[in-house]
Amino acid sequence: MSNGTSATLSLVLGLGLLAGAGYMFSDTRQLISAAEKAPGIVVGFERRSSKGGSTDYSVIEFATASGEVRRFTTSGPGDYAKGKTVEVLYDASDPAHARVNVFIELWLGSLALGAFGLLCLGVGLGTWLYERARLKAGVEKIS
Repeated sequence: MSNGTSATLSLVLGLGLLAGAGYMFSDTRQLISAAEKAPGIVVGFERRSSKGGSTDYSVIEFATASGEVRRFTTSGPGDYAKGKTVEVLYDASDPAHARVNVFIELWLGSLALGAFGLLCLGVGLGTWLYERARLKAGVEKIS
């Protein structure tokens, strides 16, 4: 694969990751601005397997303002003990859209995607600028 192709792929990947980060950021801001708050209780754990082993994700139960009891699983492994009370943010029009009101649960996904997106964008841009300068200087490509 040529440096030009690598640069293009890295730029496209970086832009895609940044777009995903922007979407996640916007979704979180929208949830926070319109969210209802409710106390939630860690009622159990959901074990998810991956290549490196398995991880337990907290299952949180909370009651909406109308008294409807809802349950959701956190998006990341939390450091919560069974029975612990946590603050839940949920969309009143869609209570299935709920998250624990902690920084990591709300913002880590968009921060991670944004960081990887910027990294890919930087690598792609750096490679593209390097290739451009090399071609401008008349350096032949060695195959």
